[in-house]
Amino acid sequence: MKALVTGASGFIGSHLVDRLLQENYEVTALIRKTSRLRWLENKPIRLTMGDLREPESLVEAVTDQDFIFHLAGVILARNTQEFAETNHHGTENLMEAIMAHNPRVKKTIHVSSLAAGGPTTSDYPLTEEDGSRPISAYGKTKYAGEQTVLSYKDRLNVSVIRPPVVYGPRDKGVLKFFQLIEKHIRVNLGFRNRYASIIHVSDLVEAILLAATRETMSGALYYVGDGGKPRTWIDFQNEIAGVLETWSVKIRVPLALMFLTASLLHGFYLITGKATWINLDKYRELSQEAWLCDGSKIQRELGYTPNVTAPEGIRQTAAWYREMGWLR
Repeated sequence: MKALVTGASGFIGSHLVDRLLQENYEVTALIRKTSRLRWLENKPIRLTMGDLREPESLVEAVTDQDFIFHLAGVILARNTQEFAETNHHGTENLMEAIMAHNPRVKKTIHVSSLAAGGPTTSDYPLTEEDGSRPISAYGKTKYAGEQTVLSYKDRLNVSVIRPPVVYGPRDKGVLKFFQLIEKHIRVNLGFRNRYASIIHVSDLVEAILLAATRETMSGALYYVGDGGKPRTWIDFQNEIAGVLETWSVKIRVPLALMFLTASLLHGFYLITGKATWINLDKYRELSQEAWLCDGSKIQRELGYTPNVTAPEGIRQTAAWYREMGWLR
């Protein structure tokens, strides 16, 4: 079987490539000139240069593939237009290329984000039957990309997966929490608890493969998580502190201070073009009460079962960070 992975050089995409190779797929990775290939080096894969924003560059990549896994996307941008160029219009270009040059592809899996569904409350995980209410430019453009993929459901076999916070080896997002806790600091935004669903990257990859290889109705949408109870960010950081065997002090960062910081850093980004993790778009997401999802549909329909508990996943991730020198 042949498989194309967009976003193959990234955190999730590189893990998916590893798993596909284990399953004896012939893997093609769509990469850009600026892609860092650290996680793809010395692997028996075919590298194809292309950019979702350039339709003609996608033809070679999509041709003669059995499965197409679309993970590429922009998570940091200066404005909605920059997000849309890749997350929305880039996805349009990919789907048009598939339709024109590989209409008999077995299945196309689009890996989106819980951000496309929008925030919720601490007592209500989102389900696939709920409406989508994205609040950030990132979430809105990911949702638009989903709608593009789903518009092909009567012509191509397509599915969409919405993961929550993903963590594990190679991730630099959740790494910040590990590094702060190593410095004995736990952070809570504002003066109330904030909740989030999480998933270990290996479980997400398993869910992606199940969506590709199991019988599904074209146009299916799935939330996926670790199957654990809703947890606060403080709960998650407490689990990290336990694994790191260190003490930590909880610091509450007022929303007003966070907003001011995000505004200043966003302005810095607009002027210099240097991306920062904290910006106004990210503030819109972080200031919400909860980002929770219910993954029972994918368990019921595809037999997905999360295998990595939070303590186990945190231990594995911490060990990898230490091996890489990202933690002491």
